This record gives sequence, structure tokens and C-alpha cells, in this order.
Amino acid sequence: MMIISVFGLTEFAIVEKLSDFEELFPRLRLEIESNFPEIRVRLSPGRSRPADWEDAVAPAADWIHRKLGDHAFSDTGQTMPQVVGALLAERHATLAVAESCTGGLIADMLTDVAGSSDYFLLSAVTYANQAKINVLGVSDQTLEKHGAVSEPTVGEMARGARHIVNATYGLATSGIAGPGGETHGKPVGTVCIGLATPLSVAGYRFHFGGHKRRTNKQIFTLTALDLLRKELLAR
Repeated sequence: MMIISVFGLTEFAIVEKLSDFEELFPRLRLEIESNFPEIRVRLSPGRSRPADWEDAVAPAADWIHRKLGDHAFSDTGQTMPQVVGALLAERHATLAVAESCTGGLIADMLTDVAGSSDYFLLSAVTYANQAKINVLGVSDQTLEKHGAVSEPTVGEMARGARHIVNATYGLATSGIAGPGGETHGKPVGTVCIGLATPLSVAGYRFHFGGHKRRTNKQIFTLTALDLLRKELLAR
């Protein structure tokens, strides 16, 4: 069996993208299951296991990756934190995290992985604006002009977290998990994610709709880790 882990697509979207699978690979069985906030695509032999299972599954897996693009992030059933951790370790890189709306969930997921102390250096849950200023060095002018949920603010948060422990990367989140708390242009489900690297600092904005608070926090967390994953793969 092969398990391909996917993030950033709905089950319906995956089903649509892989609708030709049975016709193209009749000897294999494909199953799609939710492991929220990730989705798993399982490949297994049909009724009778082909003698050349490995030869049969390789082109099928390649086809799935082409269909799903960089939303498919593992062929071994690894979770996003496991994949990100492995990429950091392979590159001898380290990470510091500053969290607001995710409330420490990024750190929790990363430290669930054995050996994470090799690359995970710091978690700062700076929920209040004053904590962002005092702990991370975020400018009060940035907060006043752009607000806590903004690309400039999370960029400064990520940079500050990185500098505190001289980490290779800094990752930061600030968003509106709900219920309530929305402002003009920033509805519930909005998250800004900051990423600081040795070469640059950037902030990104995403919107995921009005899910429940816990659901939003999980989606925000995986989105931040996925952003870091893509950065690591580009290096």
C-alpha cells in the first residue's frame, strides 16, 4: 500500500482531479479518506495483488502527483509536521515560531515529532499586541497603521522570532479564528502568515471561510507549515 498525503484541496476536488484513475490503472485500487486537516490518497492492489506491484504503483503515483501538484506532500503517509521536520533536519536548518491566533498549535504539532529538538528552537505565543512589541520587537507604528492581522505585522513577528534565537527561519501567524472578531476586510477565517528567511521577510494573507474556531486554528497551522515546506523545497 502507498499513502499519498495531501493538503490544500477538498475531497471533492481530489475526486474530480483523479476521476480517470480507474480507467488508466485498472489493476490498482484508489481510496480517498479525510485525516483533517490533511487528506490521504491510498493506493493498493486490486482483488489480486500484481506480481509487479512496485512497477505498477510507480506510474500511478507519478500521475497522481502531476494531477495534484504541490498539494501532495508525502508518499509515505507522513504528516505535514513530520515532512517539515525532515526537511529542516536534512538542511541542518532551525526554526523559531511566533503565534497569535494559532495559540501554540504550530509548536504543539512540531514537538509531537520525535527529534524535533534538533531543529525547533523557540515558540512565543504573543497574543496581545503589547507582547508582540515587547517580545518580538514589532513596531507599534506597524500595529497602529496595519493592525495585528496584517502582512507587515506577521513579517515583523517572524523576523523577531528568528532573531531571538538566531534561527534559520522564523514563522508567524496572526488571524481571526472566530467566532466574532472580524473587522472590515478581515472576516472570520482570515489569517496572515509571516516567513523570515536568511534572505528575506514576507507576509501572506489567506481566507478560509467561516469555520468553527478549532477548525480554523488547525487550517491556519497547516497552512503556515505548508508555506514553510514550499520554501524549504525551493532551497
